[in-house]
Amino acid sequence: MRKNLLMLIALALTVACPPFAWAQSMSSTSAPKSSRIDLKGLTKKADSGSRESQFQLGLAYQYGRGVDENIYEAIRWYRKAANNGDLSAQNNLGYLYENGPKGVKDLVEASKWYMRAAMYGCAPAQLNLGLLYLRGWGVRKSTEDGLHWMQRAADSEYPSALAALGYLYGMGEGVPQDLNKALKLTLKAVKKNNPEAQTTLAIFYARGLGVSADAVEAVKWFRKAAAAGNVDAQYGLAVMYETGQGLKKDTEEALRQYRLAGEHGSRQAQAALGEMYELGEGVRADYEEAATWYRRAIDQGDTRSATRLGTMLLRGKGVGRDVEGAIKMWTLAADQGDAYAQFNLAQMYLTGTGVNRDPVKAHSLLTLAGKTLDVSKQLRELSSQISSDEMATVQ
Repeated sequence: MRKNLLMLIALALTVACPPFAWAQSMSSTSAPKSSRIDLKGLTKKADSGSRESQFQLGLAYQYGRGVDENIYEAIRWYRKAANNGDLSAQNNLGYLYENGPKGVKDLVEASKWYMRAAMYGCAPAQLNLGLLYLRGWGVRKSTEDGLHWMQRAADSEYPSALAALGYLYGMGEGVPQDLNKALKLTLKAVKKNNPEAQTTLAIFYARGLGVSADAVEAVKWFRKAAAAGNVDAQYGLAVMYETGQGLKKDTEEALRQYRLAGEHGSRQAQAALGEMYELGEGVRADYEEAATWYRRAIDQGDTRSATRLGTMLLRGKGVGRDVEGAIKMWTLAADQGDAYAQFNLAQMYLTGTGVNRDPVKAHSLLTLAGKTLDVSKQLRELSSQISSDEMATVQ
């Protein structure tokens, strides 16, 4: 069952928007990229008002090139360059506010800097702003505005924007599905060696969207994108290895690819690793390791991982028994619509385990779970235990 679920995720990638990272500018709009820096010279020029030098210093501090990595110094220098009109600095400033740690992260501030650069034609910022609108992060959620800015970026032949639009049209997310348009946009980005487009093309081949289904061809494009570091491709390739589709089944290589993707932030890969270690599929069962991967996936909003970790906590399976922690996990997942978590939580309220016994609450949760699971028997039994007055409160 786990493999079928993972395959569905890998091949459908049914997320709220394209699974693409924000675009970072690696060189200034007015200066070439430099991997080596003259810190003293750059600082002198930057202090004299050179926006090119200010941008380079921001880049240096962001990535620790010739200096200790320091996000606050990066922001300080990017801001100076941004206020001097450097579009790439404005985009990168938005990027840091979008993806920075607590105390730095500010979605509204990110949207302001993206907008500032996007208005003057910075394609990476246009794509980033479009993604914010699609997700409703820091701005009012708007598919129309999201597509507008993504199209602006695509009109300038920006590969990541072409790939993102190709994905949207291929999946029919926010726009009518148009496989011809999707394939055209995707192939255009593939010709520019764009890893996101290569991943999307792999999905198209795996699902037969706009092309004939071809698992071998899907593996080929997953592999290319994975080699370039694309986490979604690494995850997709892991699933292909685990299920033996398009290549020889290889559990060890599947685990390696899952780890690569998981370490680089793939929520799906983290969830997959959690289940592999919990169930001992392809690896020796290791509940502590399972819990570690589940927690990483939960931190990114994975409800299935929260449901499974909740069960581990209740049973004390490889982790200390923690009824309160189990209830917390199941509540988190239940609130996000996970039917299994709703069912489990209903049992807790029915028996009064870790919570005050509440048959009415249990009935409500079972009703929600019943939208996905067959809980007719449990609902009949519970309804007979609830008074007419109590039943009126759940009607």
